[in-house]
Amino acid sequence: MPHPCRCKSIYVATGNTFGVSSWSDGEAVIRLRAGPTFAQQPADFFTPADWLALDSTDRDLGGSGPVLLQVVGATPAHLIIALGKDGQAYLIDQERMGGIGGAAARKRVSRSSIINAAAAYATARGTYVAFKGSGIGCPGGLPGSLTVIHIGATSPPTVHVAWCADQRGSGSPIATTTDQTSGAIVWSVGAEGDNRLHGFDGDTGQVVFDGGGAGDGMTRVRRFQTPIVAKGRIFVAADDQLYTLKVR
Repeated sequence: MPHPCRCKSIYVATGNTFGVSSWSDGEAVIRLRAGPTFAQQPADFFTPADWLALDSTDRDLGGSGPVLLQVVGATPAHLIIALGKDGQAYLIDQERMGGIGGAAARKRVSRSSIINAAAAYATARGTYVAFKGSGIGCPGGLPGSLTVIHIGATSPPTVHVAWCADQRGSGSPIATTTDQTSGAIVWSVGAEGDNRLHGFDGDTGQVVFDGGGAGDGMTRVRRFQTPIVAKGRIFVAADDQLYTLKVR
């Protein structure tokens, strides 16, 4: 399940630092407590052990915002997922973030840099995170431009690529359900590609909507664009207009 934070905190991801030899708040996920304040204690931040190498190659964590998760049955259960430009997925304990190198789990899940706004959702089969990236080990050998990973409810939790799909562009995904866990669909726009809306079954990646008909194309939709769902419609912002789509 997404959005389970039990505390009054803000979690942020930071990018590169320059000209440093000791960790200086870069390449990290940081918890800001009330104030906001940063305690600079290991419980309040995570950075990979190879943070200096990430600095030197511009492969930071700041290209995607951290996403909060609750994975029922996992230890720890209240997690943060951070996605890096090095293609790594890091699972972090919300309460004890681990300091330098202290992730609950880490796995390379993408051949390409991950730069997007990721989306989390849950179904009866488990908890998933969708992001723009070329997944490693995609079933059927499809590299895809949209990757979904499954978070295993174990101790510690696990990460593996569940499915990949071709979203025909560079949009960032969202996920919808009918009752928090049923009927999950991952939606994304082929921004700067075919500029059409695409929908995929949240558990399997099977195509459920493939862009519509001749009148359903969009123009001037830019990369990383994230659709918005409201009142039974999907809204997509372009350079000079707002598109409204209703999927039947």
